[in-house]
Amino acid sequence: MDEYVVDVMIDSKPDQLKTFCSSIYAAVDSMLGIDMVEEIISIKRTVDNRVWDVKDMDMEYLRQLRQEMDENLLADAFKNVEDLYIDGTH
Repeated sequence: MDEYVVDVMIDSKPDQLKTFCSSIYAAVDSMLGIDMVEEIISIKRTVDNRVWDVKDMDMEYLRQLRQEMDENLLADAFKNVEDLYIDGTH
């Protein structure tokens, strides 16, 4: 698992959160699960300082899709992504 630092908007103010996940997809999913996060601006993986600019992400739409998904299917999808994760240096 890697540490991700996530720049977000909470109460219309910039803030930073940390999450420990196996992929960028899991990091986004963890932010979608936090209701007070209004917007994700960027995500940085600290092990290699790779940054994803995701400021135009439609949080409302993604949360709606997330609610419609069977959680078991989502967990299985992330397991498959983890299986593809081979290079520990990224």
